[in-house]
Amino acid sequence: MQQVLDTPECSFCHSKELELFYSKTTGLMAQCFECGFSCAATNEHLASTSINLIAS
Repeated sequence: MQQVLDTPECSFCHSKELELFYSKTTGLMAQCFECGFSCAATNEHLASTSINLIAS
């Protein structure tokens, strides 16, 4: 059974320090502050209050 996390975390290093950014080529992405791993943003990322949103 899949677990629902209250706070999203990095899939690679499991850090909880993430930021959202938007790019014309990739769309909305979530990136880890610690390791730099990026992935497509999901509903889990968008619903979190602990993520910083930056525009580029």
